[in-house]
Amino acid sequence: MILDVTRHKFSEALLTLLAFAVVAAVVAGVLYPDASNIVGGAEAPLQPFISQFKVAHPTLSAVLLGALYVYLVLRLTRSTVRVDIYPSTTLSAIALSAVALFGALLTPDYAVSIVVALFVAEAYGRLLYCFSPSLRPHYLFSAMMALGALPLFDKTFVALSLVVPLYVIISRATLRETALTLIGLAAPTFIYCYVMWLMGADFVASFEAVWMDNLVSSHLTLASYLTIPRLVYLGVVLFLQLLTSVLYLSKPLPLSGGARDVWRLLHLSVVVLLVSLFLLPAASPSIVVAMSLLVAVMLPLLFQFASAVNAALAYLLLVFATFAPLL
Repeated sequence: MILDVTRHKFSEALLTLLAFAVVAAVVAGVLYPDASNIVGGAEAPLQPFISQFKVAHPTLSAVLLGALYVYLVLRLTRSTVRVDIYPSTTLSAIALSAVALFGALLTPDYAVSIVVALFVAEAYGRLLYCFSPSLRPHYLFSAMMALGALPLFDKTFVALSLVVPLYVIISRATLRETALTLIGLAAPTFIYCYVMWLMGADFVASFEAVWMDNLVSSHLTLASYLTIPRLVYLGVVLFLQLLTSVLYLSKPLPLSGGARDVWRLLHLSVVVLLVSLFLLPAASPSIVVAMSLLVAVMLPLLFQFASAVNAALAYLLLVFATFAPLL
C-alpha cells in the first residue's frame, strides 16, 4: 500500500476502496446482524422501512452495504477529478473517502446511514458539475432532488436541504436555474405526500412528517453513537479539515472561479452539518457520515501540499482513527 495517497493510481485507489468496502460489509454482517439503535425521536417517514428491511434481511443488507459503499465513493470522487477542484490532478479523494467513511458508518443502524451517504454522494457528485460556465440542467435538477429526498430518510438534513439550494440560487442568479433548484428540491416531498394522499392520509400531515418535528430530541441515539473512540475519530477528521481550510484560505491557489464556488459550497455544508450536530435536537449519527464524505473531498488539498513523510503520517493517523470505533 502506498502511504502517499497523492501518488495513487486508479488501480491502487480502487483496491483501497474495495478493501474497506469488504471489511465494512463483513463487520456489519457479523456485529450488527439484527441490531437497531433507533430510539423514538423525530423519525423520518422512510426510515422505519429501511431498518425493517435490514432486520429482515441481514445478510443481503451487509452485501448491499459493500456494493453501495463502492458506488457512492466513486460517484462523489469522480466529479472532483472532472471539475478540477485541486491545484493538480489527483485520485487521492477515492482512498481518503473510503477511509473516512468507514469510521462513521458502522453502527447498528448502518442501513439508514448508507442510504443517507448514497443521497449525499449523488447530490454533491452532481452539484459539483453545476459550477461551470456551461451548466447542464439535468445535473442541477437531479442534485436538488437528491437533497430534497434526504429529509425523507433523516430529518437531520432539513437545514442542509434548505441552505445549499439557497446558496445555489444566490451564486447562479438566473431565473431558469432558480426554477430548476426549487422544483427539484420540492419534487421528492411532493411525490411522497401525493402517494400518502392516494393511500388515504392527509396531504398536509404528510408534509409535516417530512419537514417538521426537528425539535424532538433523538439524542439517545446520538449519545450511544458518540463513544470515546468515535469522538477520537471525529476529532482527527475535524483537525485535518481545519488544517485544510487554513491552507485553502492562506495560500494563493491556481483555481478557477467555478472551483472556488465548489470550495465555498463544501465549507458551507460542513459548517451547516456541524451546527446541526451540536444544536439540532433531532441530530443523528447520519450527520457524521455526511460530514466525513464532504471533508474527505477537501482533504486531498492538504495532502498535496504536505511533504511525503507528513502526508504518510496523516494518512496513517486517519486509518488508525477510522478503526478506533470498532475497539
